Amino acid sequence: MKLVLQIIAFLAIFGVVFLTILNGSDTITLQVWAPSYDAVAQTTMHATKTFNVAFVLLSVLGAGLLSGICLFVPFYLTQMEQLYAYKRELEKTSIITDSSNSQVKVLQAKIEVLEKALKDALK
Repeated sequence: MKLVLQIIAFLAIFGVVFLTILNGSDTITLQVWAPSYDAVAQTTMHATKTFNVAFVLLSVLGAGLLSGICLFVPFYLTQMEQLYAYKRELEKTSIITDSSNSQVKVLQAKIEVLEKALKDALK
């Protein structure tokens, strides 16, 4: 699933780059401010700006990438914190297990010594 999503993302980026190359010399006029009404001349004025299509496409791509990163970074950081907490817990349990194993070995050695001493005392 991860591979499929990565392929789709790369195809989308390549699609935007392809459209940018094809429309590099074209321009588009966008309304950048709401219309205002001039009562004296009785006309409606729009504040417009002419942009290069390639600039608009790359700007939208950049804004989309930035918003995607900003949306998913908190989830990623939460996952990393949970992973580090799990690793610390595993380390603690492994240390406890190691100390328990060493205590068992020490006790077994003491039992063997006591058994040998008892056998020697009984002879």
